[in-house]
Amino acid sequence: MNNEKWKEICFLLSENIRTEISESDFEQNVIQSLRVLDWKEYSGDLQIRPSFPIGASNRIVPDIVVNSAEKKNLFVIEIKQPNIPLNTKFQQQLFSYMRQLKLHYGVLIGQVIQIFYDGDLTEHDEPVLLETIDFEKDSQKGQKFVELFNKENFSYNSLNTFTQNSLNKINRKNEQKILSQIILSPDYEPKILELIKLDLLNKYDGEIIDNVLQGLSINIITKNPTEIKLPKIQTDISELSEIKSSRDKTKYIINGTGTKLAKNKFVLELVRAYLKEKPLNFSSLKNIFRDEYQGSTGVINELELVETKYANKSNKRHFTGNENILVSSDNVKFVVSTEWGKANIDNIVDLARKEGFKIEEV
Repeated sequence: MNNEKWKEICFLLSENIRTEISESDFEQNVIQSLRVLDWKEYSGDLQIRPSFPIGASNRIVPDIVVNSAEKKNLFVIEIKQPNIPLNTKFQQQLFSYMRQLKLHYGVLIGQVIQIFYDGDLTEHDEPVLLETIDFEKDSQKGQKFVELFNKENFSYNSLNTFTQNSLNKINRKNEQKILSQIILSPDYEPKILELIKLDLLNKYDGEIIDNVLQGLSINIITKNPTEIKLPKIQTDISELSEIKSSRDKTKYIINGTGTKLAKNKFVLELVRAYLKEKPLNFSSLKNIFRDEYQGSTGVINELELVETKYANKSNKRHFTGNENILVSSDNVKFVVSTEWGKANIDNIVDLARKEGFKIEEV
């Protein structure tokens, strides 16, 4: 059954479309494909180009929002002309809808189908690409798409299981790339020579083996000439993990108050004290507490931006409690990052001392 439905979707979204089909015409094909999955507009399952208010004066208009029988938004779909390759700009548009509508899953449909996830199953700041599906009739990925997004079987439990499995695959691929980098490193050559020696010790004298190996150089090259490089999203996570794993128990005292503060609380109270002493506008504060001092989230960010960016995360990576929301001189509400460790805290300590604060480390 899933195979037949997927073949019909391939027909509607790939085989039976004109080369230069417009986005609005392609949208009708997507709606037909959703009918194949039993989502129907007349039943109230679909909102086509709905308008949602954002803030006091703004609105967003996603292409399609799929609803449950209880009229709860389930996932959002963004549609692009199939003759235009999907790019990061299109993805960012979908991400914006996912966050504004607080939806964990989004689907981008154009030349291919892409499934994205944004939630607590991953530490990535950006939504994660779980799967890219080509319109091939016998695609196992396509049949899995039908299984997951068919109305009759749709459940977040199934999607979450699929998400976790996809994330595990992504992590395994990145681990393989890391291992390849280690083995290809010049620093690994002595270990390889030692393994050769161990293998030969039962046949030859150790001194003879050492003399031979001293005249040899081992060069391991990858069969794939493409440079092994970690994806940026994994690098970000590695950096974050490095910061977290480098935490120590050092506390900080500001201006002799006697209050010993952990790293993240120290940064919060420093920004609060600085704002009290020098009430500046938000732009000026950003120039003082520069993003690079923190490394990933930035030191301070507008509250609205944080609430939107981390809408689907329980960990907002910032102090967002009412008592910790700060206000600049131009009435911009902003919050301070919680992501501090041994690797980046010295930037703020140095800044504080430069700005005339007395900082004790205990």
